Amino acid sequence: MGQAEAGSHNHWQSEERRHKTPCAYLSQRTLRFFADALRFAAGRRATKLRRSWPGSATVAAQRFLSGAFLMVAVLVAGVTAQASSTPDDYEGRLISSIEITFEGSPADPAAEAEFFSILRVAPNTEYSAVGIRDSLQALFESGRVANARIEVFETTPGKKGPVRLRFVIQRQVQIGDVKFELTPPAGTPITEDELRARVNLTQPGTRLSKQIILHNSDELQVFLRDRGYFNALVEPSEQLDPSGTRATVTYRIVPGEQSHVESFNINITGFDATAVKPSLQLQPGASFTREALGQDIKLIRQSLIDLGYLAPLLADARVERDAERNQITINLTGAVGPKVTVVVKDYPMSEKTARELLPVKREGNIDQSAIIEGARRLRNKLQEQGYFFTEVTPVCTVTPPAPELGTNGTAATCETLNPETLSGRTVEIRYDIERGRRFKLTDIRITGTNKLTFADVAADLRTQKASALGLIPLVGYGRGYTSLTLLEQDRRTIEAYMRDIGYRRAHVDVLQGVSLNGESLIVTFQVTEGPLTRVAGAEVRGNKIYTDQRLRDELKTVIDAPYSRSQARADGERMLALYAREGYVNAQMDFSIVELPKKGEEEQVRLIYSITNEGDKVYINRIIVNGVTGSAKTQRTKRDAIVRAISIAEGDVLRSDRIADSERELYLTDAYRQVIIRTDPAGETASGFKRRDVIIDVEEKKPRVMDYGGGFSTDTGALGLLEISNVNLMNKLRQGAMRLRASRQQQRLRFEYLDPRFARYGEKQFAPLALSVEYQRDSTVTRFFRSAIDRGTLGIVQRLDNKGNPLDEFGLKVKEPTINRFTATIETQRIINPKTHSIFFARYSYEDVRLFNLQSLLVKPILQPDRAVRLSRFGASYVRDTRERCERGFLGQVRSKDEAEVGAPGEICRYNQLDATRGDFFNVDYAVALRQLGGNVSFNRLQATYRRYYKVNGLRGTVFAGNTTLGLANLFNPRDRGGIAGTIDEIDRTLPISERFFAGGSTTLRGFNFEEAGPRQVIIPQGPFLDQNKKVVGLNPFTVPVGGNALAVLNLEARIPVTKALQAVPFYDGGNVFRRVGDLFGKKDNTPVPPGDVLAAINAANLRAHWTNTVGLGFRIQTPFGGALAIDYGFLLNPPEFLIPQRGPTGDFDGTPAIYRLKRTQLHFRFTQTF
Repeated sequence: MGQAEAGSHNHWQSEERRHKTPCAYLSQRTLRFFADALRFAAGRRATKLRRSWPGSATVAAQRFLSGAFLMVAVLVAGVTAQASSTPDDYEGRLISSIEITFEGSPADPAAEAEFFSILRVAPNTEYSAVGIRDSLQALFESGRVANARIEVFETTPGKKGPVRLRFVIQRQVQIGDVKFELTPPAGTPITEDELRARVNLTQPGTRLSKQIILHNSDELQVFLRDRGYFNALVEPSEQLDPSGTRATVTYRIVPGEQSHVESFNINITGFDATAVKPSLQLQPGASFTREALGQDIKLIRQSLIDLGYLAPLLADARVERDAERNQITINLTGAVGPKVTVVVKDYPMSEKTARELLPVKREGNIDQSAIIEGARRLRNKLQEQGYFFTEVTPVCTVTPPAPELGTNGTAATCETLNPETLSGRTVEIRYDIERGRRFKLTDIRITGTNKLTFADVAADLRTQKASALGLIPLVGYGRGYTSLTLLEQDRRTIEAYMRDIGYRRAHVDVLQGVSLNGESLIVTFQVTEGPLTRVAGAEVRGNKIYTDQRLRDELKTVIDAPYSRSQARADGERMLALYAREGYVNAQMDFSIVELPKKGEEEQVRLIYSITNEGDKVYINRIIVNGVTGSAKTQRTKRDAIVRAISIAEGDVLRSDRIADSERELYLTDAYRQVIIRTDPAGETASGFKRRDVIIDVEEKKPRVMDYGGGFSTDTGALGLLEISNVNLMNKLRQGAMRLRASRQQQRLRFEYLDPRFARYGEKQFAPLALSVEYQRDSTVTRFFRSAIDRGTLGIVQRLDNKGNPLDEFGLKVKEPTINRFTATIETQRIINPKTHSIFFARYSYEDVRLFNLQSLLVKPILQPDRAVRLSRFGASYVRDTRERCERGFLGQVRSKDEAEVGAPGEICRYNQLDATRGDFFNVDYAVALRQLGGNVSFNRLQATYRRYYKVNGLRGTVFAGNTTLGLANLFNPRDRGGIAGTIDEIDRTLPISERFFAGGSTTLRGFNFEEAGPRQVIIPQGPFLDQNKKVVGLNPFTVPVGGNALAVLNLEARIPVTKALQAVPFYDGGNVFRRVGDLFGKKDNTPVPPGDVLAAINAANLRAHWTNTVGLGFRIQTPFGGALAIDYGFLLNPPEFLIPQRGPTGDFDGTPAIYRLKRTQLHFRFTQTF
């Protein structure tokens, strides 16, 4: 019985009883010949071959004589004892039914339906050998069939009655997973990842074959032998799944004993290996690996190079193994080769630099390619130093001369050096340098066109102008950079730019000019534009599913705009993307242009988009997940989690972008080492659309990971770290972690839980849920608070004795100040509008902060009211972000209809948070804390920020940026927090210090140091203090910023491009932090001050803040590693003044206060823009 390979599904059941009807078995091979013969014969029906066909002398039989003999043999072997029919007997007879059965695997109605859709024959049609042959061929080409045959049954006696067909299919087994059962080796360790990297053609879905399994077994054996496991055992096995179509291949590996080195014999003529042998890894008795052998040979080779033998001749190491003793003997032979010296005249360099620049010295190779590469690197080095047109010529001299090399001491000699014939000789490789004049490339110009400027193409040019930042490594070129080769590359780049903006016949010449002083080089690219080509129209052909207008809506090219081939091709890709989004994943398109008559001096073209194949709409039939492990229940849970995470669902239209999104989402979970998503045919829908199964093959990582570490700090002492995380918690792709950080002075324990898909909203969007609980204890409390508060005076923030023990104001020893913080948080979010990056956040948090042992701190009066704070609050935030960076493009484009704003003509705008040129950013955050929820303070807190960016191309692309920040807060039902008992004073109406508003620094008010703006409170130091030299000193009263309940900040700046890498930024900052909301709006504080209380009056005055104004100038320097270095100099126009109490005649602080004015100027450094 013949068999043929093929593959796919469907089921038709016949009621006739098989044992009562004769049948014939026809294979694909038989029917292929028969169909070819029928196609060749003339006539309307292909069935007119005579029943005596095997002995016929027709033209068809003569042409396919060998095939005829094969067919006869198959037919004779395949027909049952009851049957005497031949294939010719069935031609033209009615097919009553068709059924599909599987051989070697259980019935699968869905698969049978898919295979039926592949067949080229159908019930109630005439039997045709051509159709049978095509059906078998289609099954074979599907890739899902290992063998297939057809059985033909006569449903009624006679030669003219109907027939019933049965396709018997042996389904192709595919690889489902590859596993390794590794017995841990006693020697060099082996990991599963290393084994997996050695096997090939094992991706899930690959056709399984014995050849693949055996080939991979051999590869694993080679790998194990390279590791020294010459007695390793590799046994592959296969296990089919219940469907019989997927197999798990398991390689059982027993490494055995690792071989050891008996001796390493080095016999290199002219080389004494005594000095290098002790440094080798493969000492007698050491475990043998090919990796160690390679490193030892490299070490030996480097030893020869260090002796001046730059072309050593080393044979491949011969490894001999004594199988009985499992011992390895290594023999390395060779010769030292010629003595080689490298000379670079007039360019002194260190040995390290010489190795970096010259491959001959670094690699030990005197091939022509290595010598020429050294010349190229020397030339580049000189060009970086301003010798742009230097020439470097290698010249080789052999001593004594070798006649076969020809003329000695020339560049040609370098081309014929052969180390094998030069042993015993000396070779000198000399690089002759003709530096030429040294220039400074001061300007690069583009002339002949106003359509292109240097700024437009600077990012793509290899030639670089001199930069003032060139003295800083990796930042710029001090004298510029170019060469003749680079100028030619840049000329072609500019030509490509011109052609892509419509000047298809543009030509560019390079001109070089020297300044009058002879030191500056000016490079000019002279452009000859040629005629401009415009797009006269765009035509779509071959489309049936979408109208012409619907497809034209995808075009970004503007009619009558300059023609750009890259833009036109991108438009074609957008059309195909439209088809793909709607399920037509197999759509195909060709792009071409038609030349039209000129219009004046301008050329005209019409764009033609020909849809050659729209394909069939495809729906998702089933989603099949393979590769998950565990019990049946665990696997079901994991599959459900994967299906929930992906952006496709059964019954949806199959979209390629959704497939890519699903793969990315699964990778982002960090639970899988590999994710492969593919599709298989799965029949048709009732409406005739194609269906495909989506198969997701995953390779899981270990879900639980434990990391630990430690360190040492002079501040906190020894430090220990421990993190335990689970990236697939409860097998539902949730994440959990425990993080512990502990030292003598700091301890931090944190538990985290994250469900990225907590609640579904919209079509395929989820609101996450994040829970965290944290406990922190910190005895370095002076570092915990804001630096502006704990600064104190003279660097003293705490009373200490000469042994470093803390003291209170009476000089008594106390414990170290400590802060204990407990926080619990629940957070979620929801995306409102992805196009405008609008997101809503909601959260609940509970925070308990306790301060202990504050007696030794100078800032005790400030911290005392907040020594015990409990906050239980709900919060919500809304963010809208439309910031974009618009840069010059060259293509006429149409913006999408749903884009609210458009950039300037010819600009391309992309979302950018760090350096925007247009758009805006809005953020509002509101929180309410209530005592009724377990806190001890009740307040409202609101903070809103709005930023706006506007680019003026007429001012060299200057970007005007503005930022407004407003913060308001108030306490309701305030209670006494430590002031006068039973009295609600000023501090009781102020937020806890951790919740107050602060400002000042490089991102808010640049006239102040970090968070030093706003109201201040006087601290009068009491008790003894020691300076850094352990000497007793007295401290004067000082002020520290204490924040407030209100904040207002206004920032305005103009970002003016000076060069490509430099911006000048004049700015204005206005605003301040205010103690009360009323202070922001000028409302007077009518709180009475006790008569005669000077300190109370001073504090009341210091707490009243006023609007401040800062002007300044900054610079933004682009760095090659991303981002910009920002330098801002701020000048405070009206620096705040504060009163400092002074001692009076009685020694108390009731004298005339001194006035302290803040510093006017500040210098700030940071990366990225201010806002």
